[in-house]
Amino acid sequence: MSAPWNRVIDAQGINNFRDYGGWRAADGGRVKTGLLLRSAHHARATTGDAALLQSLGVSVVTDLRHPAEQTEQPSAWLGTLDIPVIEEPDPDPRSDGRAPHSIALEKSDFSYAALRQFMIDHYAVMPYDPRLVALYRRYFRALADGSGAMLIHCAAGKDRTGILAALTHHLLGVHTDDLMEDYLLTNTAARIGERLPNIRRRMSAEHGREIADEALLAVLRVEEPYLQNAWRAIDARSSSIRGYLADVLGVDAAAEARIREKFLQ
Repeated sequence: MSAPWNRVIDAQGINNFRDYGGWRAADGGRVKTGLLLRSAHHARATTGDAALLQSLGVSVVTDLRHPAEQTEQPSAWLGTLDIPVIEEPDPDPRSDGRAPHSIALEKSDFSYAALRQFMIDHYAVMPYDPRLVALYRRYFRALADGSGAMLIHCAAGKDRTGILAALTHHLLGVHTDDLMEDYLLTNTAARIGERLPNIRRRMSAEHGREIADEALLAVLRVEEPYLQNAWRAIDARSSSIRGYLADVLGVDAAAEARIREKFLQ
């Protein structure tokens, strides 16, 4: 384990805002802090939060959300900060733009078992989702070729973002235990218990049924089996995480070397 550092960033309207640098690497180095940032959406970001992004030197934001999510909750600082955003440029016209989890919820019986199994199954699908693959590829290209701090986020900053942060950690040689610890930090950093009553009321109204807290927590929290199932899917289809990074995400040896040079000390 690494020595503690300021892993959770205090923001006014951005939830689950974290520095996922700082971890020790396999070669004895350490991932630099202040350059790899992750969070939930920025729809409630304040002017103070916009100033925070500037002070942190954020040079690129990768928004992993679907078009409908972006339309419903646009980042509040868009148009005021000159920060490039990696996002889906041309949604499939055959799609209504909704995220798969939104569609799945409509068909769910909202039991704990059903929602937890959906999460486990969904993690096996996400690494090969064509739109996520495209976004992940652009993110790693920005890591290799860009400069400054890189911020990644989705809606809650835990699943799509969690997989991408974990892939970054793997590439940088972070130990699997530390990688998992960083992933599980969502369960405290996202203030789930504090937000649960409002989320329950909103989802119950949206879906016309009462939803038990236990069932909601299966979706709102992260668990080791979720991420482990993503690794199993990658091993089955790409032989290894390294093979996935190279063959699916296009991170060749030269790009890996540049990323390691920039983000390890």
